Amino acid sequence: MSMRLITKFRFLITLTGFITIFFSCSESDKRSIENSASAFDIKQAEASIAQSNQLFMKSFKAGDSTAVANCFTTDAKAMASHLPAQKGRDNIMHFISQAMKKGYREFNLSTVKIWGDSSIVAEEGTYNISDTSGKEIDKGKYIVLWKQEAGNWKMYRDIWTTDLPDTTYVMMRPLTHKNK
Repeated sequence: MSMRLITKFRFLITLTGFITIFFSCSESDKRSIENSASAFDIKQAEASIAQSNQLFMKSFKAGDSTAVANCFTTDAKAMASHLPAQKGRDNIMHFISQAMKKGYREFNLSTVKIWGDSSIVAEEGTYNISDTSGKEIDKGKYIVLWKQEAGNWKMYRDIWTTDLPDTTYVMMRPLTHKNK
């Protein structure tokens, strides 16, 4: 056999090997993607988020800022209207504790829609907040991004904005801000 023919033969074998590997990996990747997509169950995430929201509301009403803060990831951010973002669970706990000391007692959440995938889930909803006498202090809408931490869905980014005009909105304005 001539050297030229051997080189062509090696090239064809190498090319055939690459093509086989390429298409095999492609099919394997497709199956892997399909399996991971089908493994995520949005209904299960919705149930977990509903349970976390119930714990959040119950703990807020009980004045337990630690339990409320534990509904957030360690690297969470809470972003209220007209205020700087609170970064991290400890700062969020301090923020919530200050609100509770001012008499904010009932925080009601109502989920409108939940969507997402296994890496992050978004929740859209409405809220209202009452003081210890039952008087409504604030109402508005929110978006929460949830991610899993230690196997549980927790709030990763929480942003809410009031429906009240600026002149009547008083939610937590006089609070001290630990993280500037």
